[in-house]
Amino acid sequence: MDKRAWRKIHRWTALLLTGYVVFYCVTGLLLNHRRQFGYFQEKSRRTMKVRPRDGQELAAFIDHYRRQIDRPDSPKVIRIKEGGIIEFLYGSHGRTTYVIDPAAGSMTRIDKRDIQPWHWLNRLHKAFKTGPAWVVGADAAALLILLTTASGLLMFRYGKQDWLLLAAGCAILLLGVMLA
Repeated sequence: MDKRAWRKIHRWTALLLTGYVVFYCVTGLLLNHRRQFGYFQEKSRRTMKVRPRDGQELAAFIDHYRRQIDRPDSPKVIRIKEGGIIEFLYGSHGRTTYVIDPAAGSMTRIDKRDIQPWHWLNRLHKAFKTGPAWVVGADAAALLILLTTASGLLMFRYGKQDWLLLAAGCAILLLGVMLA
């Protein structure tokens, strides 16, 4: 292939992927700083009066299963599922989970383990678990990619086919956003 053909392929591919690249950079910047944005959630709090109740009954119920689990620490989360199934979650995101079915008299222990290197790579978008140098580097790279993409879009003269490719890339981006 000659140089002109490669330039056309590069240009057409870039136009098609522009929407994706911009979306990836912007969401990466936002994910790196999601704690500062309150995890993109708005919380409202409303306190109501309820009838006081002695918590000893519930504490005895939980202690009964904690003794069977034979762990001195309390679970991070206790879930009550449909059908009376109870889950005790220990560690971050339920690294160890005990699924208890009181009616059937069964308890299942589920242990999660990280699959490397994928778990490590996944953590790169979790700025609160990575160092500040990584966050600054990732932000700088995203901003440079955005600048390069924007300047490339402004630099070239476009024909009808180029605009169609750019529109197709944006349509693919919108489809992905709607499916997510």
